[in-house]
Amino acid sequence: MKENLLKLLSATLLGLAALPVVAAQPWMPNRPVQIILPYTAGGTSDIVSRGMAERLQERFRESFIVDYRPGGATQIGSNLVAKSKPDGHTILFAANTFMINPSLFKQLPYDTLKDFEPITYAGLTPHTLVVSPNLPINTLQELVDYSKTHPGKLAYGSVGNGTSFHLGTEELKKVSGLDAVHVPYKGMSQVLSDVMGNNIDFALANTPSVVPLVQSGKLRAIAIAHPTRIAQLPDVPTVSEQGYPGYASSSAFLYLVAGGTPVEILDRLNEEFVAVLREPSVQKLFSEQGIEVKGTTRAETAEFIRVEMEKAAELVKFTGAKVD
Repeated sequence: MKENLLKLLSATLLGLAALPVVAAQPWMPNRPVQIILPYTAGGTSDIVSRGMAERLQERFRESFIVDYRPGGATQIGSNLVAKSKPDGHTILFAANTFMINPSLFKQLPYDTLKDFEPITYAGLTPHTLVVSPNLPINTLQELVDYSKTHPGKLAYGSVGNGTSFHLGTEELKKVSGLDAVHVPYKGMSQVLSDVMGNNIDFALANTPSVVPLVQSGKLRAIAIAHPTRIAQLPDVPTVSEQGYPGYASSSAFLYLVAGGTPVEILDRLNEEFVAVLREPSVQKLFSEQGIEVKGTTRAETAEFIRVEMEKAAELVKFTGAKVD
């Protein structure tokens, strides 16, 4: 009897061993995925979001919908993602403001580090320094010198106190001795319109926004705030080339989901997002917009966020930036 049981058990185990091993299927969304864009439609962030959503939709065979949730210095859209179900179906498109806000606001409705998990640092677009065509300025040094001979006369615009454009310009003032008054606006289109109209004198702006205006002669580009020159404006020297080495200012583009999202979902999202960023058609689209593709790992993205938050804290403290 005992021998028969042992034979039966042995046969059963052999049978189980002979069964084919079924590999775990990679995570896939089972309903439309929302990409929350905490900005208004239009501009570089919109171009990036839509270009990525189109390719992700094809790879995942599920809809990826760009959902505009502007307001509150991006806090409205960010908080929506922070409080969303951690299942990979609600994704935040974030830029520099995400890393600046913790230093700019005494209290946020979410914890920037604990309530989010990074997917990838998708890319960046360098800022370009543009001046009014009516200003007799062709180089950064000429702008600095002009400001010193006309103290208190120059004004620059940005999309608001504490934004990357504001902090980037203030840092440039610090390293160069440039003298200019800050004028905050609600949107970059208003900033550039007033530079073209000679209501303000200059501004740092995302490169894709200014290239057509520079090429048409409506604005004059005098410096690229990036370590290297850019293909769209090859004749415009960098800030470093003009005597201020190490200076850079740009807009970074990140993707994040709610904290607590399972690792298998995070890894799958990173894998697919990076794969999309490696596609020649996407790289071509981004390059045409003046966007430098990154496509980092989750760990690299988390480290980038940490470092940028520290830099932002230093700049906010230095400038004394206050929210509008």
